[in-house]
Amino acid sequence: MRADRLQDLHALTVSCVGAAAITSLDLRVARWRPPLPGWLGSPAFPGITEFSVEPKGTGVRVRMVASEPTDASRLLAAAVRCLRPVLVDVGPELTFAPGLPIAASPLAGVLRDVLLPDEARDPHVRRCDVLLAPDVDSASWPERASTVHISSTAWTRDGHTFDVCVDPTLHRPVGRRSTAGTSAVTASVTGGVVTLATESGKLTLGRSVTAASTRALRDVGAVVSDELPEVVTRQLHACGVVVIPPDHPVPPADDYLAWQAWSVHERRHALRQYGPAAALDAWPSVSAVLVTHRPDHLEHALRQLSRLRYPRLEVIIGAHGDEVDAARVWELAQDLPFPATVVGIEGTRNLGEALQQCCDRADGTLVTKLDDDDFYGPEHIWDLVLARQYSGAQIVGKALDWVYLESVDTTVFRPTYPAEKYADFVAGGTMLISRADLAAVGGWRPVPKSVDRALLDRVLGAGGLVYRTHGLGYVYVRHSAGHTASVRDEHFLTKTTATFPGVIAHEAFGTTAGAT
Repeated sequence: MRADRLQDLHALTVSCVGAAAITSLDLRVARWRPPLPGWLGSPAFPGITEFSVEPKGTGVRVRMVASEPTDASRLLAAAVRCLRPVLVDVGPELTFAPGLPIAASPLAGVLRDVLLPDEARDPHVRRCDVLLAPDVDSASWPERASTVHISSTAWTRDGHTFDVCVDPTLHRPVGRRSTAGTSAVTASVTGGVVTLATESGKLTLGRSVTAASTRALRDVGAVVSDELPEVVTRQLHACGVVVIPPDHPVPPADDYLAWQAWSVHERRHALRQYGPAAALDAWPSVSAVLVTHRPDHLEHALRQLSRLRYPRLEVIIGAHGDEVDAARVWELAQDLPFPATVVGIEGTRNLGEALQQCCDRADGTLVTKLDDDDFYGPEHIWDLVLARQYSGAQIVGKALDWVYLESVDTTVFRPTYPAEKYADFVAGGTMLISRADLAAVGGWRPVPKSVDRALLDRVLGAGGLVYRTHGLGYVYVRHSAGHTASVRDEHFLTKTTATFPGVIAHEAFGTTAGAT
């Protein structure tokens, strides 16, 4: 089999459901690049007895042999998982029925179970959790918890119709830096084909945004047009490009905060509303874990927690040491708008042990670490969940772009570490990982400091990926004394792009007047 790009392999995978049973696969993808040099995924398929991935020029060859005949789509999905980061979290299993259109291709990497017309069924066992079926009558199909009908134009679940036109494996802001995207280009539409006039020449998008177009758009801030098709507009938004009508004002080119806030707002909406997760109701539950041993930071920490917006969120607060009254923390936590658990932790426990003790009490599919003195914007959790979805990385976190230095009462914008890229470092107070992945690497190391670095090293050492998304909505606070980090304040006053007096006041950080 052959495919030009990974997106073509995705389409081939879903179109092959129920087509044939095979025992071997020899696949060539003409154009392929791993997210990081040397990275290789896993087929995650127990019936494979032979497996090889061999880079060939600009592409790759994948060969597999299965112990017994299996649906071709399952082997193709295993190849997708080898070539692209794919996360399969605990939750309802997706069962793929034959006849699905190409619109289902964003889910190719999670394909494990297919419904074959002539398969033997156990009448005492529910066959499917979530059945993905073409838009036809499925009343005679086996017992299932729910059905998502997928047509070429819409996805339907429980009587609700979803316009799924954003593929997070393709329409995503990977490669978009914090200081990029500060220019506007014009667009024209002829016969439904969209063409952009960029500085380097014309860029033809066609009727939808392609992989090649996504890379070319990384430095574009806005597309000026009042005639773009809605599909293209939503896909551009997911990539971080805003779409505006002619004569609409734009920020100055050096106002990186305004440009990024605009871009991030649009990409959040597009990825949340028009991606597959909305139709599948598949947003994972999240446990926000905060450990504090400083009672004077408690009110600030709870104020940050109270403003977070995410539909499936719980908070685990670790009252670490005798100075923090767990009963008082519990009393204050009752005002939070989501479930909260308070864990009393002995002062003899170090930070790593305290974090693990809190994570052991977490119920969320994902856990994220928050620090008691930093600032978090309302959409902070959403940013991490979306970045995890489109990156497929085991750990995601934010760039350390914004730092408040108490010693000089100044916030610096210092985008030293490029955003929206696979990396080996993220801001420690923003790390998000699944509970399953955390357990797989042995949890938090029982160390008194550098706990963030220790977890990053564990995941990277196990062959996992770390992804650094944008830094908007997070301010790292450096106090005049008593900080656990060893880097001096003067370090953060170098290589700055902009400075702001006091704590930066902006709704993206939840630091507007009266909110800090």
